[in-house]
Amino acid sequence: MFSLTAFRASTMLFYPEDISTSATACCKLIESSTSPHLIILPEEIIVKIFEWCDFKEVLACRLTCRALKQVISGSITLRYKLALSENGMCDVTSRVLSTAEKLEMLTAHVAAWQNLHSSQPEKVGLLVGWSAPRAVSGSILVFSKDVHATSDGHIRSRHGEHRLEVRPKPRLDLLVFRVPSALRRVEAAHWVLDLPADAGGVCIDASQDLLIYVLDSKFYACTLSTGTVHPLAEHDGFFNMWHGTRRFDVFNLRVWGDYVAAGTRVYFISVWNWKKGYIVSDQISEVNFSSFDFLDEHHILYSVSKEDSIYVCDLRSCAEHQQQQSQMERGTEKEAEPLRFQLALPPINRATTSRYIQLRRNALPAVREHPSVVEGNSPPFHADPRERLIVLRVVTSPVEHGEEQFELHVPARILLEHFTAAQQAGNKDMVLPWSAWHDAVRATPPRKVPYAVQAQMVAYGMRAVSHPPNWDEGTLYVDSYFPQKRREAGTGGGETRQAVRLPNELPGKADFLSVLCEDALLCYKLDSSMSKIAHAYWYLF
Repeated sequence: MFSLTAFRASTMLFYPEDISTSATACCKLIESSTSPHLIILPEEIIVKIFEWCDFKEVLACRLTCRALKQVISGSITLRYKLALSENGMCDVTSRVLSTAEKLEMLTAHVAAWQNLHSSQPEKVGLLVGWSAPRAVSGSILVFSKDVHATSDGHIRSRHGEHRLEVRPKPRLDLLVFRVPSALRRVEAAHWVLDLPADAGGVCIDASQDLLIYVLDSKFYACTLSTGTVHPLAEHDGFFNMWHGTRRFDVFNLRVWGDYVAAGTRVYFISVWNWKKGYIVSDQISEVNFSSFDFLDEHHILYSVSKEDSIYVCDLRSCAEHQQQQSQMERGTEKEAEPLRFQLALPPINRATTSRYIQLRRNALPAVREHPSVVEGNSPPFHADPRERLIVLRVVTSPVEHGEEQFELHVPARILLEHFTAAQQAGNKDMVLPWSAWHDAVRATPPRKVPYAVQAQMVAYGMRAVSHPPNWDEGTLYVDSYFPQKRREAGTGGGETRQAVRLPNELPGKADFLSVLCEDALLCYKLDSSMSKIAHAYWYLF
């Protein structure tokens, strides 16, 4: 009978309490020429060992001998694990599905995205009359509509009697739309939340069932599913953004984990803890407030166009004890030093020409530890939050009555790794030249285009959609990238570009805007007032 104790003794495979370190130990043992006993173990034991190894370790073990290759290839569990890692996905579902079912669904989902160019669009009549998407997270899209009303008053009936007519107060309706996916078994759903008419900026996180909006210099934290006070809020559902008499408008809300960030004033970004209800930092300065995003819960990325650079700032450098100090005391403290990533852009005459760097929004939710009620049916897998693409839109204007633009695509992992390395090396200058990181960047072909309404949310996970469409052909281009660990492991693939043709029956295809989410590419066209959707199509997966 097999004895695990005897096995550990005979192979000197220690079994530490921390199982996360045992994976590396197992892999080293397997690669060692002095460990011939692993392949005599029962297959289920070998599979269990490999389940604790990471993607590259399993691939390395598969190359060691024919027996291990057969074990790995013959295990549905390991094949599913590898498929998740290869395609930048993760599994956090509590739904009861067999591993074979999930592997089949994942394979079909990946194939559908790879054949996006041959997909046929479907009309989405429900969205007509609503605004352009206010927010996107996972498979959830949010649209808005102003509902106007007159004041209450007395009216006279035909018989001369007076009666009080109660008319509804003005409000802002939010349409919350869950995009269906046959391949992930997600059912379509939509519902409407009523907000005060003066509600301002809106941001959502589907993975936390979270809706945050601004009203009267306060943040309101609600559930996206019902609009009630969020259960994780350690306050009454709202909190003041500013101390004392300070009042600044906020723009372009972003949320990640416990934090919500917004552009405030000119050239400032402020960050709050929405759960506890206090400001974390307002020290991120010298930045165009419309061009920033979270890299993860601790780091914010922003661009400084006049320097042809992007910066990464660590929020943890602004210790939370600062929140207990007065605003004056915090104002005297030294600003945390960010890491500057230099870009190599062609010189321009800034006296006659302007150039700006815009960060496109990535709608990938931040948290994937537990399935969210708002996403419905607990889909078996999601895009991995750690695998997100940073999209930098570089625009120069005026150029022949329009502008010249191209995009730079870089994995968020790369920026975080360089930031960590610079901190560990004690780099006082905190400047990274273009030559040190350009190998990880991909650039789209430059284009000269007329001025157009700019789409904001054109990236999801490791995919990005071009904007505007090709003026002559009426096509959009979707760029897809594989996770960094897959490229490092040498399993093939880097990036792909697909041309997606827009519906032929509609004129003016170049005026279409687009949004990427977990399971769809949504294309829509605004009416002449540029405030409401006139036509909408999507490509579903």
